[in-house]
Amino acid sequence: MKKIIYLMVLILGFSGCSVESYDSNEDLVTADARGGNALAADANEFEYPGEDVCVGEEATFTFNVPVGTNIQIQELKDGEWEQVEQESATTSNPQVYTMNWDTPGVHFFRYKAGPGGHTQIAPITVVNCSDCEESFSYVDNNNGSYTFTYVPANDMENAEIIFTFAQSVVNEWGESSVTTEWTTAGQTEHAFLDLEACQQYWWVVSLKKDCNGNTPNNNVWTDFKVNNVSKKNDQTPNITQSCEN
Repeated sequence: MKKIIYLMVLILGFSGCSVESYDSNEDLVTADARGGNALAADANEFEYPGEDVCVGEEATFTFNVPVGTNIQIQELKDGEWEQVEQESATTSNPQVYTMNWDTPGVHFFRYKAGPGGHTQIAPITVVNCSDCEESFSYVDNNNGSYTFTYVPANDMENAEIIFTFAQSVVNEWGESSVTTEWTTAGQTEHAFLDLEACQQYWWVVSLKKDCNGNTPNNNVWTDFKVNNVSKKNDQTPNITQSCEN
């Protein structure tokens, strides 16, 4: 009788110490960059680039959720999650967003679809896929005109080209490598062009100084931007003209 009781105690002891097996079909929970929890991304709910993205090319982020879903996309910047896209109620299914970057780097995102927490996705790596380097330069033609040359490293569709001239400077556009329609906004001249990687683009512009002030040298040109990013460098300082002549 004692042996039977002893065996029953052993059986009860082993059953109390059993470990529940992990179901491989369950979502793993991983720690996000700030220590919170994020479920593994569900490709049926949210699609994002699975390979490296080239500089200047669009990356597509797609929500496959019912119309009317509350959605968010956030990016980790300087240790804080910042809102990139947000809709209180989606208007289409799928709902598509695009992003692009001007420089190589690694970007961390998380998304939210409907109630519940955020889901962190794999990092998006942006790489330079170009066969050439971006460059910007200008040449003084010694006749009051200057030739500005820009070579993009990547294709850019409908890129905004911005020249900044000093206040009251009179400028007149001359020849160029591509037909360009300029619009004036204050001290800047704007145009939109489709740019091809490694293609050389140049513009000739005549600039006339304003000598109404007391300074012996006046700026006539101060900046060149593409998509609001300055391309000035150590070899392209402000252009000045003397008022002592």
